[in-house]
Amino acid sequence: MQTLSIFSLTSTHEHLLLSSPDETTIARLKIMVVQSDFHVGMINDDLPLLANLNALENIALGSMYHKNMSLEACRRKLKPAIHLLGLEQVMDQRQQYLNRSQRLKVQLLRCLADDCGFVLLDSPPRSDCDILDRALTTLDAGVFLWICCLSSELDAYTSLGYAIMDLGLLS
Repeated sequence: MQTLSIFSLTSTHEHLLLSSPDETTIARLKIMVVQSDFHVGMINDDLPLLANLNALENIALGSMYHKNMSLEACRRKLKPAIHLLGLEQVMDQRQQYLNRSQRLKVQLLRCLADDCGFVLLDSPPRSDCDILDRALTTLDAGVFLWICCLSSELDAYTSLGYAIMDLGLLS
């Protein structure tokens, strides 16, 4: 039996549907992602956009803190992606004024600003997966989605066509 590791997941370089028979394994994976140096971002409601910052500030905050990048430098870096996702008009808006699709795309841009090559979603609504899959296809940035779900929920996601990995076999 192979051991669950971020390295084994990042070495696949593809979109993955990660299924687990229990929440404990999913929680372990999320802890490993947070503690790793493998540039894996996370999008979920536990990591919301900050209400007192506008969209661009939320996107740039990590880069400003960890890379000493200015807000304007981050804007320039992400300008093509912002344009491709049609978000130019919402960069000055706070998260409470964004619709679900815009919020997800802003969270995706936050991951891209931090140079994440992989983005983990923990049991997201299927519609969120579709929004982010289309956004990544539009961006063609070489970023891969990892959708984590319980084995009992797997059928809701299989039509995405992602490779399936059973995390229960990797414990």
